[in-house]
Amino acid sequence: MSTRHFRRAVLTACGLLILALPAAADYEQTFTFDGNELEVADMIGAVAVTRASGNQFTVKVTVRGDDATDEILGFKVKEGSEAYLAVIFPTDEHDDYVYPALGRGSKTRINFNHGHGETSWLKQVFSGGGTIEVRGTGGGLEVWADLEIGVPEGGSLKMLLGVGEISATDVDGDLNLDTHSGRVTADSIKGSLLVDTGSGAVEVTDITGPVNVDTGSGSVKVRGVKGDKVLVDTGSGSVKVTDVTCRELHVDTGSGGVKARGVKADKAKIDTGSGSVVLELAEMGSGRFIIDTGSGSIELALPDDASARIEADTGSGSVRNKIEDADVRRQERDELLMTVGDGEARVTLDAGSGSITIRRL
Repeated sequence: MSTRHFRRAVLTACGLLILALPAAADYEQTFTFDGNELEVADMIGAVAVTRASGNQFTVKVTVRGDDATDEILGFKVKEGSEAYLAVIFPTDEHDDYVYPALGRGSKTRINFNHGHGETSWLKQVFSGGGTIEVRGTGGGLEVWADLEIGVPEGGSLKMLLGVGEISATDVDGDLNLDTHSGRVTADSIKGSLLVDTGSGAVEVTDITGPVNVDTGSGSVKVRGVKGDKVLVDTGSGSVKVTDVTCRELHVDTGSGGVKARGVKADKAKIDTGSGSVVLELAEMGSGRFIIDTGSGSIELALPDDASARIEADTGSGSVRNKIEDADVRRQERDELLMTVGDGEARVTLDAGSGSITIRRL
């Protein structure tokens, strides 16, 4: 690793270093790490994750902004089995930052006093305390660090970002992508994928491996996934799931509709506090299938070879069965009990307020 133009100070005997940046408006520095795991932390910037050309992790850091000088940012670096890189911002001296990528009139706040959740790592990495504010324009320190990260085959990356977008493309390895505020996209990933964003949309496509997406606020799109589990949890935002093959599908939204089409699953659970749900099953296993919405309609489409015992109930609305060959045991305006095929799977549909429709694909 090149240390040209750097002043180096040893922090601990385990090899943790702080490296001060040279004076430059835009500056690039590349780090390489051996081993199978790497954790990277950055407070402000855009992150692009791709496949590494060799068998090492590579991290190219580009520091940008009108206030990027040799005294503004630094690096914490740890090599070895628990490799680690953090871009250090002067949060003990500055609590207002400008990041033009947010756009005019946009701003976000990070509270370092939170002891848990999406900001706990920020408190551990950066000094100072209280709250920092990042805005697209206006007064404040204009500096950020964009990252390009290469992940070797079979590697595991944990990316922690305060404000900014994360994109990951063509990676054969496990990814944990965490941003306090910003959009996350992932495409062509072979390995487990964990995405956590406090506020921001998430879109994942062509994933081979388990997927877990958690957003405080933001829409989620999942397409072309083959994995053991597909889990989506959003406090507020719509969810679209398309062409997914998994053992278990679990979608939970506090507020937002769910549309899941082309799903092949052994079992599924979709729960929304407020929002309609559409589930179209291309293949259906013999497990439990549960759809629960506090307020919103439910539409369930079954494959031709479906085998399920179905119970449907709505507090306010109607239940409609459009499967002609179903064995209907009980049917009233707001509830239904019936069997399709041999009744192997168990299906429960519950709408607090909204209609329920059951049909064939």
